[in-house]
Amino acid sequence: MDMEVFICTMFTPSHNKMANQQKVNLGRLLYKRLSREMKITANPKEKLYDTPVFQYIANQFREHQVTTQKLCKGQNEVMMVGQTYLCMLESLRKSEELAQMYKTTERSIEQSANLVGLKLPTVDH
Repeated sequence: MDMEVFICTMFTPSHNKMANQQKVNLGRLLYKRLSREMKITANPKEKLYDTPVFQYIANQFREHQVTTQKLCKGQNEVMMVGQTYLCMLESLRKSEELAQMYKTTERSIEQSANLVGLKLPTVDH
């Protein structure tokens, strides 16, 4: 047994098949959510799977698959980076949706007053 793998198994309390399967399932879920979020924001004319961003993410998931031969810190670190990236993509999309929802044109003083139920006084000459 490799010394790094031995140290990893010594300090990981739940290092068994079930724990590995849970990590694999979390990784798959994260991968699906990242893919879904990228589909929402991607150019509809482009195939998502051909974009450099998607290929990079898919590559990262392939390189850091959970196995007993990997170091512990790498597994958790990759999941954290993926979750952070997903959070960023979701936040950017939601921010854009909010900006579009509340996007307004400049109103005149009279229009603004009418909006809140006030009327400007009229000036008689």
